[in-house]
Amino acid sequence: MANGSVVTPAAARLWHAPSAVMARHDPGYTALRRAVRVTVAACVGFYVCHLVIDDDTMAIYALFAAVALGALSEVTGAPATRTRGYGIVLVVGAVLVTAGTLVAGSTAAAVAGMLVFGFAISYSSVAGPRIGGVANGLQLFYVLACFPPFAPEQLGERLAGLAIGVVLLAIADRTLLPAPAPPDPARRIGVGLRTAAGFATAVASDLRSTGGTPAAATGGTAVVAAVRRDAQAAADALRLADMPLPERPLGCGLRDRSLFTLAAETRLVTARLGTLTDLLVTDGPHPRHPLTADLLDASAAVLEGSARTLQGGAPPPLDALDTALGAYLGMRVRHLPLPDGPTPDLRAGLAAAAVAQTARNTGLAAHGIARLPVPPGPLPDELRFLRMSRFELVRLRLANNVTPRSVYLQNALRVAIGLGVARLVAGVFDLSHGFWVLLATLSLMRTSAVASRSILVKAFVGTLIGAAAAAAVLTWVHTSLYAWLLPFLMIAAFAAGPAFGVAAGQAGFTLVVSVLFAQLDPATWQLAAVRLQDVVTGGVIGALIGAVMWPRGGGGELRRLAADSLRAGADELRDTVRLLAEGTPVPTGFSQLRRLAGLLNHSFVQYRGEPPRPGPQPDWLTLIGVVHRLSTYSATLRQRHPPSGPLPWPETATRIEAAAAEVALSVRGAADALDAGEAVPAATMRACHEAVTVHAPSNLADDVEAGLRVLDAWAWLTTVVDDLDRLTRLLSDPAAPTFPAPAAAEPPAPPAAQATQERSAVNPTEIEGS
Repeated sequence: MANGSVVTPAAARLWHAPSAVMARHDPGYTALRRAVRVTVAACVGFYVCHLVIDDDTMAIYALFAAVALGALSEVTGAPATRTRGYGIVLVVGAVLVTAGTLVAGSTAAAVAGMLVFGFAISYSSVAGPRIGGVANGLQLFYVLACFPPFAPEQLGERLAGLAIGVVLLAIADRTLLPAPAPPDPARRIGVGLRTAAGFATAVASDLRSTGGTPAAATGGTAVVAAVRRDAQAAADALRLADMPLPERPLGCGLRDRSLFTLAAETRLVTARLGTLTDLLVTDGPHPRHPLTADLLDASAAVLEGSARTLQGGAPPPLDALDTALGAYLGMRVRHLPLPDGPTPDLRAGLAAAAVAQTARNTGLAAHGIARLPVPPGPLPDELRFLRMSRFELVRLRLANNVTPRSVYLQNALRVAIGLGVARLVAGVFDLSHGFWVLLATLSLMRTSAVASRSILVKAFVGTLIGAAAAAAVLTWVHTSLYAWLLPFLMIAAFAAGPAFGVAAGQAGFTLVVSVLFAQLDPATWQLAAVRLQDVVTGGVIGALIGAVMWPRGGGGELRRLAADSLRAGADELRDTVRLLAEGTPVPTGFSQLRRLAGLLNHSFVQYRGEPPRPGPQPDWLTLIGVVHRLSTYSATLRQRHPPSGPLPWPETATRIEAAAAEVALSVRGAADALDAGEAVPAATMRACHEAVTVHAPSNLADDVEAGLRVLDAWAWLTTVVDDLDRLTRLLSDPAAPTFPAPAAAEPPAPPAAQATQERSAVNPTEIEGS
């Protein structure tokens, strides 16, 4: 007894088994902790209003406010941010409850309001994941209030109950098993920036040393290789797929966009430093490259300064880097009479310049972190948000998704029509518990017909089990015990859904609502049967709407958007090369390619949240990277080389445009092959390679500006050809391995958004870089 040796083994095993299962399905007991917070807030609000204030209307709204925001939604961010979020939701919820109360007496008015509010709430998710996380809860505020009885005189009680539930949940969020503040993504990004700066410094040191002795060269190369591994690991940690969801900077505000840019540019500068290392450092003894080393040192200083900005420091000055970059580019052009065509040294020079340009972009993005004006002068297209107001950033995201190809618009229409039809059915057939019909439609609707079928089967099975359990409780358990039973049932139900899936969640929720309403009105086992009927009705409505409206979901849009993006990229390539060769102005503003690239991201995220499709699929992430390279580098070249007249070498201009036409034709061929599910013809790729090789720049005169235009055009064409090679392999063999980004001066794409567990069509995606 004294040393604890007498412990009932059976009791220990009885506790260990369920706790081990819960720990396996709910790491860190996150869902369980949240279930406890929601249950305490909901039950305190319900029983105070029901037993003390003696107002059942207020009690219902207090409970469902806590459940809607705590169990069916997710308020994310740091504790202070979550508290502000609850306050904003309370104000918006009051508007929705008021609107629902005023139209509840008319089925037509309630359906019209359901269409308007359902669409607006769902579409607002495009503004950021924090808004998307509370979309379900906001929908429920209107849904609950828009059902009869038509009782505008109860509006005060409804709003009071809403306020009680939200306030209690906010208090529980801060005091009862509080969720820790999510890690700041700035810390992870800062590590990436510092390791990239160290990589640049190591390469610069190696390029300054003499390559006269193999031993010295080998020692320097070993140091660079070790630093490179660390930098690559830190860069890989910045992939959205490798970042925990709370850390992903996916909002549309200035800070989130700046953080996202810093993460993408950190990965990019690391890849470009790797390219430079492969070309200059890893082949044993090499000549000194003092000017390249100076440029890398200046780049490292900006990268390190950007990391300090993330810790509260000032943005790094860019004057030294700009001076070094200008001198370096001038030197490279003046030393390029190349009678035999391009050499690895030429590509290394382009890669070094690209490293500096990427480092400069991190310094500009650091101004967004510090909320300071960026230096005067033109901005790269991907950094124009630094001079936009928050209103402009939100408006841009909303406007760019007003297209039938946007999964956000598709899902908003799907949700609005599904809820509108459910409200119409509940009103026309006078369903006594019509609220549950709409709740089932909202929670079970998915973004594709395949996903809907899978979810419905699980939901119906879970509801049937829950209805049977509820019938047993209502028949054999005395009503005096319901108040003691409800909290435990709520904890189990709200923890089971996230941990074990839809079936467990529906079973638990069915049991909870049956016991809850049995405390307000005498109830029998028939209440559980009504709940089952409502779930079946709402689920069927959601499935039918999903089968009619964009039934293929994100997967259907993904292939179409990928092909359309490649075709737009081919047009962008020809227009940009024509600008470089002839000085012909091209359209400015938000390009079609960039818009399609953003839509492609969103479709990919939704596709990842849907059931896998039969048969092999292309490597969509690689294809998305190709599309983003076409988009971002065309914008970079247009900004770098404004219209300034034709090249001084007409023959060179003609040859570059001929090569661009051949490459663009091959890009279109890849788009057609993607549409048809076929491989890119080998003859097309041979012609593309031959055109770029034949028309490579050589014997440039001493004209720095014109020489840079030629070199930029050629570097971009070789990059696109490398990308086409990769696409050809992937389209002919979707199971083929992917390859590192090509060794050229192009900016790789920002990391594509990654899928999260889909809850419903209300919030199917995470916004990424639109």
